[in-house]
Amino acid sequence: MAKNEVDKSYAVSLIAEMRTGAASNDRQQIIVSELDLILPDPNYWDYMVDHTPEMTPEEIVEKAFSYKPIML
Repeated sequence: MAKNEVDKSYAVSLIAEMRTGAASNDRQQIIVSELDLILPDPNYWDYMVDHTPEMTPEEIVEKAFSYKPIML
């Protein structure tokens, strides 16, 4: 399995865990730190909490990995 696919799978599991509401504050901080490292889109958090309609973890990860920064 390619690293990108492993990262995607791991990110999906982290987002799903975060959404359960069962993670402690410390665990939530670890999850956010991990997602910051994995996901190329700096706005991934908006997709998790502010997107209407709500996106699945898989949709969030796909959108985050389709992010292309603007090169100036």
